Amino acid sequence: MSANLHPEASPCLHVITDASLPPAVLEQAAPELERSGLPLKVGEASPQGRELVLFDGRLGPSHATLLQREPPALLLATREPGGLPSQWEMRVLGSLLRGETMMPRGVMVARLWLERVADIQAASAEAAALVESSRGSRVAAGLAADVMHELAANALLDAPVDASGTPRYAHRRDEVQEVAAEDACEVALAVGEGGIYLEAVDRFGRLTPAPIARALSSLGGRVQVNASGGGAGLGLRRILEHGELIAVRVVPGRETRMLCVVGFGEARRRAALPKSLLYFQS
Repeated sequence: MSANLHPEASPCLHVITDASLPPAVLEQAAPELERSGLPLKVGEASPQGRELVLFDGRLGPSHATLLQREPPALLLATREPGGLPSQWEMRVLGSLLRGETMMPRGVMVARLWLERVADIQAASAEAAALVESSRGSRVAAGLAADVMHELAANALLDAPVDASGTPRYAHRRDEVQEVAAEDACEVALAVGEGGIYLEAVDRFGRLTPAPIARALSSLGGRVQVNASGGGAGLGLRRILEHGELIAVRVVPGRETRMLCVVGFGEARRRAALPKSLLYFQS
């Protein structure tokens, strides 16, 4: 599937900080963001423009309202010394906005075509094996397998709808062994700066910020099962908890591309480590 379905100029970003950071961070981070090629208006919040919110990376329920803005705010962690965003996250952000591939450059990217439910498990096993071959821990391999499973299942089983907008498979997951050829999806895996990059792409472009906001709202609390999409509603929460960065690009009616980067570092308390959350709809 083409990564560049909507070539366009990058939208102007109104860059602000939230209450988790001192105001001086904005002055320190702005030159780095500008060098990454992003068009910026620094320190100007705008109810109409797209906001890039720099924060300490501690995602929680309070950030759900930022995702529900129109357009949704982009949440970029400042995980580096001195309160700076990482270079690799700024690269992903720029690629997200420009409609370019978000996978790391200059490395081998494995791409798998999924048509059967059994292919989901195969993709998960591929993710685990790639982490282990890259000298990641078994725990990190398990987390990568879990994220790949959730991304692939969402793209293969939850995304497809018929002409009337009715889900084809989401409400009968246990019965489905294989999807129609036109409903197949693609996943990609690669190791780059930040960890293992896991991506799933569907042909329907239906993912809105709402289910991600609901998952955000549940962080740190008891899991609330939501079966409205056909599954248990837990997958997005696991993706948020396990990932270092989650980036979503949606072309309505045409494509949803969801990327999660899972780090190889310390696995304990991973849910509380800095995270970036970037949702962009063309």
